[in-house]
Amino acid sequence: MRNAADIFGAISGLIFAGGLLLGWGLISATILPPLSPNSSPEAVTQFYQDGSSRIQFGMMITMATLAFLVPFGSALATQMRRMADGHATLANAQFGCTVLTAGVVTMGMTLWSITSFRPDRGVELTYLLNDMAWIAFTLPVSGIMLMMFVTGLAIITDKSPEPIFPRWSAYFCFWGATLTAPGFGVVLFKSGPFAWNGLFAFWIALAIAFAWIIVIATLIIRAVRIQTARQSP
Repeated sequence: MRNAADIFGAISGLIFAGGLLLGWGLISATILPPLSPNSSPEAVTQFYQDGSSRIQFGMMITMATLAFLVPFGSALATQMRRMADGHATLANAQFGCTVLTAGVVTMGMTLWSITSFRPDRGVELTYLLNDMAWIAFTLPVSGIMLMMFVTGLAIITDKSPEPIFPRWSAYFCFWGATLTAPGFGVVLFKSGPFAWNGLFAFWIALAIAFAWIIVIATLIIRAVRIQTARQSP
């Protein structure tokens, strides 16, 4: 039963990523492409007025799958505790960062939902809410950065003869943490690669976050299957 729960946790990460991509990315069309920080208040307001129903439906789907990030973090923490030295502190830190990241995503989706709920509330207010949504979503990357970093640290210090996760995945985690760091720059730039719609602060950071979840979920499933095979008589 425990192994089945761990598999569920791994799959939950994929459900979260799929829901975010489908609801936020495709249906609501908030990232295809993202509104520029330099967009005029009138252009931003028109975007929400033209697509309010679509955005609301997309946010609803995203919110429905958002909590699946938590069992994913729990399954990852379980595997980290199975590593050679236990890594309880790192596992606890990783899970805390998972909850923090889920909160960041929730805040962004809530603000986009509020903005689209009454798109006729006024140009300046809509403009403000759009800024709040984008900055609230893209700026607080410390949670996912540390989530990746402590996972990599646990993997690379697992000195058991048969490590839970392959060693290369530690370097993938470290690179992931590094490539999400440009998100801190969104509060300083309204254009260029470090703006909230920029190559480094948004597109690369978003791509590495999705890739990291998919890779780690796959490695969790692999580790659980190996564990289950060893437990079989």
